[in-house]
Amino acid sequence: MTTEISSATPAVLQPLPDGVRYVAVQWVDVHGAAKAKIVPAAAWEATCRPGAGAGFAAFANHGFARGPEHPEFRAVPDSSTLTVLPHRPEMGIAFSTVMDGDQIATGDARATLRRVQDRAAAMGLAPMVGIEPEFYLLRSTPDGGLEPFDALDRLDKPCYDLKALLRAAPVVTAMVDMMEELGWGVSALDHEDGNGQFEINFGFADALTTADRFMLLRTMIADIADAHGVIATFMPKPMAGLTGSGAHVHLSCLDLEGANAFLEEDDPRGLGLSRTAYAFLAGVLAHGRALAALTMPTVNSYRRLHSGGGSSGATWSPNAIVFGGNNRTTMLRVPGPGRFEDRAIDGSCNPYLALAGIIAAGLDGVERRLDAGAPVDGVASPLGAETLPRTLAEALDALEVDAVLREAIGEEAIAEFIAVKRVEWGAYMGSVSRFEQDTYLRRT
Repeated sequence: MTTEISSATPAVLQPLPDGVRYVAVQWVDVHGAAKAKIVPAAAWEATCRPGAGAGFAAFANHGFARGPEHPEFRAVPDSSTLTVLPHRPEMGIAFSTVMDGDQIATGDARATLRRVQDRAAAMGLAPMVGIEPEFYLLRSTPDGGLEPFDALDRLDKPCYDLKALLRAAPVVTAMVDMMEELGWGVSALDHEDGNGQFEINFGFADALTTADRFMLLRTMIADIADAHGVIATFMPKPMAGLTGSGAHVHLSCLDLEGANAFLEEDDPRGLGLSRTAYAFLAGVLAHGRALAALTMPTVNSYRRLHSGGGSSGATWSPNAIVFGGNNRTTMLRVPGPGRFEDRAIDGSCNPYLALAGIIAAGLDGVERRLDAGAPVDGVASPLGAETLPRTLAEALDALEVDAVLREAIGEEAIAEFIAVKRVEWGAYMGSVSRFEQDTYLRRT
């Protein structure tokens, strides 16, 4: 029996659960920041009617390529995505499709991922994704700086430290409880390599569902942390001298029969990957430099990639565009049969655009039957290998000329993304850091 692979939006209105008084109708801007209008329960049904939705001024958000003279966009909620926040049971969140008149807005990143999923379905593939988010829990210092919220978290190799986990338990277990109540299947919580850094691993799902969950997770983790007087941040490199935070993506694909299309037990390379998987993986590598703009879209992202690491002695971040087996120094890692991990991604991304780009690149590899080459054993070296960009500007230059990703994201949407990010880069270049003043003010 075959299974239809589809990401179509259900049209049936889902009633509000008992106790829900408000619904946040959510969309995202180009940066992946959650935006919403809150609708009272009495207005929910009217908001979901054909032609309705939550109206908003597109010019007020980055990434929609519209001015203040343009009519309102409408965020049309998909009631099947309604999620009641466990720690705020009176509040639900519903994801939406952003409409520009009677057309889907070109800047609707969620619709972009849905479109790329549909393209994969037409090729007989259903991308399945898991994300491993890393984040810091910090607090402000009297002088306006930042430090780990746990003053005793000072080990030079704090990874997996049980004492630190126990001290953080009131905050981080509240996050895990929330995810468990939502049925996301948390498999582990650990203290990561930086002081104040944590990671939560949860179950995989189709790409769109995982992107939705990641959006919710960032919002809920920040909300819970705020309630405890803690700053939670997914910023890639929030503190000098400490390890950066990634959001590693694990990816496989189901075929039309529901079997793992990436799994091959007789793989001659011994990694358990099929020809389809290797071609997909090769496509991601081929577009690696351009993908960086979507998966690591901030100035700060490249401090994680190209800094000297943290007190533990490792950056845990790739810079060579290569793949390997269970090797954490490569951009793409094969931790087990039937899937691979993309390590060149961080939590500052718009997950819809990042996953759309990764999947589109992989599908290009499948269509062109690209060869991934041999896996890298040992420490991956940039010598002789193509490397990830060193700056956001380099990544944008690569994205601008990548025809495959431009087509996948859409010309207007990609042009707006690049324009917004070039403004961000220009603002950064217009700033002067304390390091520059201390180093250069009196040098000559």
